[in-house]
Amino acid sequence: MSHDNRFPRSLAAIGLNPGFTHQQFCFMMELERSDYIRELAHQEWLNIQGEEYENSPYRWYLSYVSMKSEYTRDMVYPYKSKNKNKEP
Repeated sequence: MSHDNRFPRSLAAIGLNPGFTHQQFCFMMELERSDYIRELAHQEWLNIQGEEYENSPYRWYLSYVSMKSEYTRDMVYPYKSKNKNKEP
């Protein structure tokens, strides 16, 4: 990822587009991610650790995409439980 703050390839690979919401991200974290995607996310995360990227909206998201799915599946729970409590 270069200094122009392009959309990370790993986020696109899991089905996200620029402008995605936090809720959309959490739903994607429920799905299994390949080692390739997790390694790509980690590399993209490493590439934006300089001070010039301090306000990058992607740093936090990339750190989670680089984790094994077993550690991120529950991120969607608050959204799913909200929908269960809604009346029809």
